[in-house]
Amino acid sequence: MAEKYGIGIVGYGMFGRMHARALSEIPEARITAVMVGSEQSGLLAKEELHVPVYYDYEEFLKVEGMDSIIITTPNSTHAELAIRAMNARKNVYLEKPMATNLDDAAKIIEVHKKTDSVIQIGFENRYSSFWSTVKSILSRGEIGSTISGKIENWRFPMRSGSRGWKYDKERVGHQLLEEAIHYTDLANWLMGKRPLYVTSYADDPAFTIESGRLTNVWVLIIYETGERFLILDNLNGFGISLTMTISGDGGTIIGGFAADSDNSTGVNSFIKSRNKENRTDSTNIELKGQLSDLAASLRSFMNAVKRHEEAEITVYDGYNALVICIAALESIKMGCAQPVKWTYPVG
Repeated sequence: MAEKYGIGIVGYGMFGRMHARALSEIPEARITAVMVGSEQSGLLAKEELHVPVYYDYEEFLKVEGMDSIIITTPNSTHAELAIRAMNARKNVYLEKPMATNLDDAAKIIEVHKKTDSVIQIGFENRYSSFWSTVKSILSRGEIGSTISGKIENWRFPMRSGSRGWKYDKERVGHQLLEEAIHYTDLANWLMGKRPLYVTSYADDPAFTIESGRLTNVWVLIIYETGERFLILDNLNGFGISLTMTISGDGGTIIGGFAADSDNSTGVNSFIKSRNKENRTDSTNIELKGQLSDLAASLRSFMNAVKRHEEAEITVYDGYNALVICIAALESIKMGCAQPVKWTYPVG
């Protein structure tokens, strides 16, 4: 029997419970302890997981046999919790966004360098069969050099989160950091180029900036050699509907899917491409849902820890996705294009 790998969970709201379910699909994973912020969450964790529950973070970090932790708490707490964990020589799976501002994100990176802890950012969409297929087509050079891309996402309003934190600007940072950051990460991953400017628009921009909420946002990213990527994110619909287009100098990829929710399984997606030889290929892919993608992401993190190597989705990827979102918010506020304050290389 394979040796069990001890891992703790920080936060036991809806997403913390989802991480626990994802870990249950990994035979070698063992949930060692849970850190919670309320008695209600603590009782739920004890009932469902039958593991020790902690209310004090320092005591939680001292748990024996726990080499890594998963941080699933409100966004504003990510940086402090990650830094304290790395200083305690823990490896960290950190949910996105890695922080709500660039200064805190940079602090995480500096501590990561000093402690040599393995840290992975939770962009589980990269492990979706849909997006991994798109990435494979691009990596094979089938459509030539990438020129432009577009993701249009139309979905139900954001869930409130534990005690309403996703609608609290102080705790969420901004809903754009909670949702659209998935697509700024995908844009960076798929394009593999350095962005220079961002132009962004939102419905009722003054309300969007003051409240930290949004219904519709448009983010146009301009890259260093003229390439561009457009993200349209709508949080005012029902279900989930996503379409994608990527154009190269030798072909095009299109695709999309629709589901009742991000937890839906057995959803069919389509991807169609025309390559440099003018051959058209089509494929239908069954999506397994967010839980499966999350489990794949956690397996990747655990493998990196075992080999003590850089995670597949690094702190630099987390920073690079965040910096575009910060520029987008500034563009909404100022009403004009904003430079991307890029610091780290494309991962």
